[in-house]
Amino acid sequence: MLVNSSLESGPRRYNMNINKLWEQLLQRDEHIWLEVKLGNEIGNSVMQTVCAYANTIGLGGGYLLLGIKEDKNASPKYTVVGVGNPDKLQSDLATQCSSKFNEIIRPNIQSGILEGKTVVCVHVPEAEARLKPIFMKKQGLDKGTYIRVGPTDQVCTPDDLAQLFQLRNIRPYDETVLPQTSVSDINPNALNEYRKLRAKKHPNASELRYNDEELLDALHCIEKVDGISRPTIAGLLLFGNENVLRRYFSMMRFDYVRVKGRDWGGEMDDTYYSIELREALLTLLPKAEAAIMDSMEREFSFPKGSLTREEKPAIPYDAIREVLVNAVMHRDYQVAGPTLVVRFTDRIEFHNPGYSLKPIDRIGTPGSQSRNQTIASVLHETEYAENKGSGIAKVQKRMQEAQLPPPHFMSSKTDNTFVATLSLHQLMDEAALAWLNQFNRFGLSGEEARTLVFARNTGSVSNEECRKLTGYDTPKASNLLTKLRGCGILEQHSHGSGTYYTLSSSCLEKEPKTGLDTQIRVQDIQIETENKSELDLVTQLRTQDTQIESERDRILSLLPDSLQDEIQNLGQRITPEKREELIFKVCKVCPFTATEISFLFRKTRTWAKNCLRELVNAERVFLTIPDKPNSRNQAYYVPRSDGQRNISEWK
Repeated sequence: MLVNSSLESGPRRYNMNINKLWEQLLQRDEHIWLEVKLGNEIGNSVMQTVCAYANTIGLGGGYLLLGIKEDKNASPKYTVVGVGNPDKLQSDLATQCSSKFNEIIRPNIQSGILEGKTVVCVHVPEAEARLKPIFMKKQGLDKGTYIRVGPTDQVCTPDDLAQLFQLRNIRPYDETVLPQTSVSDINPNALNEYRKLRAKKHPNASELRYNDEELLDALHCIEKVDGISRPTIAGLLLFGNENVLRRYFSMMRFDYVRVKGRDWGGEMDDTYYSIELREALLTLLPKAEAAIMDSMEREFSFPKGSLTREEKPAIPYDAIREVLVNAVMHRDYQVAGPTLVVRFTDRIEFHNPGYSLKPIDRIGTPGSQSRNQTIASVLHETEYAENKGSGIAKVQKRMQEAQLPPPHFMSSKTDNTFVATLSLHQLMDEAALAWLNQFNRFGLSGEEARTLVFARNTGSVSNEECRKLTGYDTPKASNLLTKLRGCGILEQHSHGSGTYYTLSSSCLEKEPKTGLDTQIRVQDIQIETENKSELDLVTQLRTQDTQIESERDRILSLLPDSLQDEIQNLGQRITPEKREELIFKVCKVCPFTATEISFLFRKTRTWAKNCLRELVNAERVFLTIPDKPNSRNQAYYVPRSDGQRNISEWK
C-alpha cells in the first residue's frame, strides 16, 4: 500500500495541464495516479476513485479526466467524447466531495478543451495523515474505504485500515530532531525570556529550578540521540540562535510591511517600508508587537479624576497580540515562507502559511486544534497564547468593545494559507451615521444598523457575521436579516448554509458625500510623506501629537475653569445632548473654528463640523461669516442676548 515517493508515480506538485495528461494517458494507459471516466454523471465509481486518491499513502493524490470514453477493443483505446454540462458536473462533484465522506475533500477542478470538446480535469490531493482513513459515510468504514492499487480502486483490508489509523499517531512535525544540531544552538536570552514570563504566570513552577538542558527536556524541546541532546524543530524555533535559524529556516522570518493606501501588489517601491525579524519566537514576539503597535494611531483622553493622559490604540493591543501569536503558533513550518503582517490605511492583515485546522465557521468557538503542539504548549505556559481556543473569541470581544468591525478570517486548504484581517476604522463613524439617515423611516435598532454598515463596508453580510456583530443566536440573526430584506434594504443570494446578503442597488445609489474619503486621502498623504525608517515615523507622530496638545492647551486656557474641568473629565463616549451642551458653552465664551473644536474634544474635524451644523440648524450657534459658510476662516459663536445675529454685535 505504501507508495515510493521517489518514483515518478506520485504527482507531488499538481499540474492541471489537460493536454499533457492526455498525452500521458495515450502513452502509459491508466495508472496509479491517472484515471478516466465517461463523466455523464458523478456516480459511485467517480467517488470511489476520489476516496482512493485521498487515502493512498505517499501518492500525493491523483487525477481524473471526465469526458473520455474507454473501449478496450478499439485503437486507440481512448476517445474524447466531452461532457454535456461541465458546470453542473463540477458543481455536483464539489458538493458530493463535501458531503459524502467522513471528512470534507476539496478537489481542484477545471474544464478545458481537448480535440474540440469540453472535458473536466480533477486533481484530488492526498489527505493529511491525521484525517485518514477517508471513507464514504453511507457504506461505512469497513466497506467504504478505498485505496489505489495500480490503476484500480480497492476496498481497504483490515491491515490497510490499521496502517491508516497508525499514521494518526505519528509525532508532530515540530517534534522532529534535526541532525548536526546541539544545545549550543540555543540562545540563552530566549531561555531567560521564558523563565521570566513563566515566573510571572506561575512563580512556583518546578521547571524554573531546572538547569537549561533539564528545562529544554521538560519542554520537549530536546531529545537524546545516541546519547547526545539535540534540539527538536520546536526547540530551535522557540529558543534557537540566529545562526541555526538562518541555516535551517532561512525563509521563516517575520515581515512587517506598511503600505501607502488600501491596496498593494507586492511590488518593492516607495509606497511601503518593511521590517524583517529572524530570531527565536520567545524574543521575536515582543519586537514584532512593538513594530506593529509603534506605528498605530492613538486616541487620547483624560479619565475622570485623573490628570494623566490615557492613550488608546486604534485597534486594542490584546487583539493585535492574540492574532499575531495565533499566526506564529499555528502556521505550517514545513512551508518555506515568512509570517507576513501588512498594514494598510484602513486595515491590518496577518498572513501565514498553513490553513486553519478548525473549520472557518467554528473559529472563535471553544476547542483548539494545534498543528505545532510543542510550540503551542510553551506559548500557553508563558501566557502568550490563550487556552482552549479562546484567543480568537477574545479578539472578537475586544474589537466589539472598541466599536470596530469583527475580525475577518480566510482559510484556503488548496493554497495552504490563512489570513486574519483587523479593521482600523470604527464601524459606526460619522460617515456611517450620515449614510444611515436614509433608513430613518424604518426605525432601525442598533443591531440592525450595525449589520447594514458592515454590509456596506465589506460588500455583504452572512448569518454568521451577523451573529458576531450582534451577539444573537442563529434564529434571531435570521429574523433580523429577513426583516431587512423585507424592507427592501438587503437582497438575498444563494440558499442554505451559503446564503449571504448584499445592499440593494437603490441603497448603494444613495451613498452620501461625507468627509470619510477626505480623511482616508489625508491618511494616505501622511503615509506617503513619512520616512521609511520606523524611528522617523514614530518621531513624526510624536511631534504631531505635541503640536495638537499645545494648541489644545491654548484653547482650554481661554475657557472658564469650571468649563475646563468639565471637558477634561469627559470620557470617550459623549451623549448627543452632552455634546451639544458643551459645544454651546464653548462657543458662548468666544468664536471658535471647527478645527479648534476638534482639537478641544480630541475628535476629527468632520465630527466637529457635523456637531456645529446641527447647532446652526437649531439656531443655537451662528456663523461669523454667514454669506460664506464654507470659508476656511469660518468660526461659530453664541449670541450674547436674544435678537443678536451679527458677529459685530457680539463684543
